[in-house]
Amino acid sequence: MVPDIEIQHLSVCFDTVQGPVYAVNDLSTTFQAGRISGVIGESGSGKSVMGMSLLRLLPNTARVTGKCFFGPHELYSMPLRQLRKLRGAAIGLIPQNPSASLDPVMKLRRQLTEAITTHGKRSRKEAEAQAAKLLQQFGFEEPERILNQYSFQMSGGMNQRLVSALGLACRPGWVIADEPTKGLDAVIRNQVYTVLRQIYAEHHCSMIVITHDLALARRLCDDIRVLYMGQIIEQGSAEEVMEHPHHPYTAGLIYSLPSRGMVPIPPPDPNRLSHSGCPFYPRCPKATARCGKEKPGDYLLPTGGKVRCFLYE
Repeated sequence: MVPDIEIQHLSVCFDTVQGPVYAVNDLSTTFQAGRISGVIGESGSGKSVMGMSLLRLLPNTARVTGKCFFGPHELYSMPLRQLRKLRGAAIGLIPQNPSASLDPVMKLRRQLTEAITTHGKRSRKEAEAQAAKLLQQFGFEEPERILNQYSFQMSGGMNQRLVSALGLACRPGWVIADEPTKGLDAVIRNQVYTVLRQIYAEHHCSMIVITHDLALARRLCDDIRVLYMGQIIEQGSAEEVMEHPHHPYTAGLIYSLPSRGMVPIPPPDPNRLSHSGCPFYPRCPKATARCGKEKPGDYLLPTGGKVRCFLYE
């Protein structure tokens, strides 16, 4: 049985010339197995840092505190040798930077089959057949030709699909998909959505989908978490969050879409930059004096979701 992923009080800090910067700030949540959970937010909100921290793939400059449980295993204190056995086999990764993930001097055949044979008891021939089938699912009409090429011979969109195939090669119980549709046109985005949904249905694969693509999040995910400055400020079912947003920041994200009116989120108010309250206070059109002095807690919504805003106290 695939376990949940439970994060407890995760903080990720980077030391800079200006001082420590918290990319993730005391974040606690549980991603339930058997579901597709979306994580949305602006660039710099901490989405990818949170995702990479689960597999301890952050640079050495990151200071990570907190705990992350994968069933009985605590991932942050687990010996690295043991963690490597989980990477790819139990928790797969679809990274958002293909050029940094694919080896330009190694043929794609070797990269895909090596991922399969390392974690699975399959022959090289079986691994190659599985790799070819996976490439077909991701829209490659000539998988044998692609397997004999190098990543630098592929376009950016093709490499994005290749790392998606690589992350799913071992059919892991969990997949962390970091911007799986980044840089893809509408047709290929739809193909990636179809493949992810198909793999979820056929292999009962649980997923964490980190994305700027709000349309993808609405179509693909069962539930959504909204991050702002390293904190979850709203969470609930995908339908509730996308159709009836509660937090002013969530509403700003959604109504900035062309299909929803293209109303931009207000820029920060210079008079509000210095405060000790809600992180969204400098930009919030509904802020009160209390919001600049106190940090709101999580308030339970009638729908079962949560929101971090005094409006729902």
